[in-house]
Amino acid sequence: MKYSSAHAAAAAAVQSAGHVAAAEWLLVAVPLLVLALASAALVAFGEAGTQRFPLSLPARASSSLHRLTGLPGWSAGGFALESWAIVVAGLGFYWDVAWHIDLGRDTFLFTPAHVLILLGIGGIAASGLLSIALASVDHSPTAWRLGWLRIPRAAAALVVIGAGATAGFPLDDLWHANYGVDVTMWGPTHLLMIGGAALSPIAAWLLLAEAGRDAGREWARTALHPAAVVTVLIGLSAFQLEFDDGVPQWQALFQPLLIAIGATLPMVAARIVFGRGAAVRAAIGFLVARGVFALIVGPGLGHVVTRFPLYLGIALCVEAGFHVARRRTTMAAVLTVGLLVGTVGVGSEWAFSNLWGRTPWHAGLLPGIWVAVAGAVAAAVVGAALAGAIGRRGRLVPAGAVAVAGLALVGLLAVPFPRHGANISAVVRTTPVGPPVATVDRFGLPSSLRPVRVDLDVTPAAAVRDADVFWVQSWQGGGKQAVDLVETSPGHWRTTRPVVTGGAWKTIVYLSKADVVAAIPVSMPADLEYGQAPIALSPQRTERFEPATRLLMRESHGGATWPAVVAYSALLAVVAGWLVVLVSAAVSIIGEDTPPPGQAFRQQDVALRRRLASAGTTP
Repeated sequence: MKYSSAHAAAAAAVQSAGHVAAAEWLLVAVPLLVLALASAALVAFGEAGTQRFPLSLPARASSSLHRLTGLPGWSAGGFALESWAIVVAGLGFYWDVAWHIDLGRDTFLFTPAHVLILLGIGGIAASGLLSIALASVDHSPTAWRLGWLRIPRAAAALVVIGAGATAGFPLDDLWHANYGVDVTMWGPTHLLMIGGAALSPIAAWLLLAEAGRDAGREWARTALHPAAVVTVLIGLSAFQLEFDDGVPQWQALFQPLLIAIGATLPMVAARIVFGRGAAVRAAIGFLVARGVFALIVGPGLGHVVTRFPLYLGIALCVEAGFHVARRRTTMAAVLTVGLLVGTVGVGSEWAFSNLWGRTPWHAGLLPGIWVAVAGAVAAAVVGAALAGAIGRRGRLVPAGAVAVAGLALVGLLAVPFPRHGANISAVVRTTPVGPPVATVDRFGLPSSLRPVRVDLDVTPAAAVRDADVFWVQSWQGGGKQAVDLVETSPGHWRTTRPVVTGGAWKTIVYLSKADVVAAIPVSMPADLEYGQAPIALSPQRTERFEPATRLLMRESHGGATWPAVVAYSALLAVVAGWLVVLVSAAVSIIGEDTPPPGQAFRQQDVALRRRLASAGTTP
């Protein structure tokens, strides 16, 4: 049953309540304006050398970048554009997820948040192409060549990663057209976009490293590399966002595992390359960056405030591990760091989750926490291998150990993967708190808001005790609420405060306990577009817990098989391609004859000066 245009207009008014569309589009216009002005300035103040129009434009930009940073233009330019792209994509991503949590699905495709995401992931591929263009017009001595083209290894990785991520956007529209709306970041087409944005900072960091160990002016070396570490931390933390926003759809064990991997890998690389204190500085940069995103999306745009892990405890463990093992081999130090992070570091995040996290960790996680310990150890080994490329230090840990660690990371991610319902039933009772308030639902139809207390009598009584998460959750009515349930007598549970129902709000009882991720409805609005009847608020009903995804993604439906085959095949193929180009670039940098510090930069500087001198100009 389709809803009328009048209903659609009313729905749009409801969804945009409290938002100023014109002001929101400024968040798209301002980054584009900054990019345009910066590009124009680089071209205006640069030297063309022997190049003629239109090749004189990238040549001018390259000379400006070289003069400003001391880095080859292809390194500085590609890194700068990728950094711009990841900030833009990150803002769009955090904004879009918060929008869906608070207000449900979009009424049109090109929202400001979606445009930011598309600009960002497109900018990743553009950064690689820009790097290749600048290297080619400068005739730079890159390791990979194709005719006239000079191809920096990390630039090739950026092109492949950005192209794969951008392909996720049209595939996403195809996916939703066939299967409805799945409000999750874990769908195959969403993972293409998120995964590309998450991995691209590693390629951008390699692009800096490819320029040479000591290449660049002092300020560039002390500013750009730390910025690269922070963007890698932010990129890898993207997979934690459903936990950060309090809408988990997976086992709670996934969160400590993702934190252990996402923090340890870049921090170990940074500590090896930059020495004492680098991990702590990276954690502080991460907190500042994530805090800015949270402030923009939360108080700034009026959406749910994203919480995020602390990372400082993990950083201190990285520093302590290298200090304790300072007289031992790199492999011994890395294993020490991994064990410290997996125990003490994860323990610090456990404490912080109970202070500020959306989904506090409970004792039920302990039997499976070995997964996070193993993840930290494996990530530390991979981080050390990355440091060998970033620092141009050669192979720091055995190749076999790196291969085993990489395979272990994949296997460990599969451990918390299963999700099941449970043979648990509950009598759900609701008690109104205060009078109803008239409102409209997302289709503009009359409704009422009613806060209620929820009581449950659970059978069997012990089935939900020691759960990782057990609460009543409301979302998509203009915000998000999660109200804990406490056991007041054997098998009887009650919310600690009222929870909102009615209007556009979806309200469920959510249970996560090991591999059981299940839910029962309290009330759900009708969905005229998908022909779904409402689940009306009832004083009492008996329900059986079902897999939570059926309620969290109620708008999803079956469809033809071939779009799923295309989407999942594309995901596997693209991710494999990403890993191949990233590993190839890193291994190639590790394996080459590393020139003495600064020599690669000096060689390119001399070549540039000779070309400019032949054109009658000076750098």
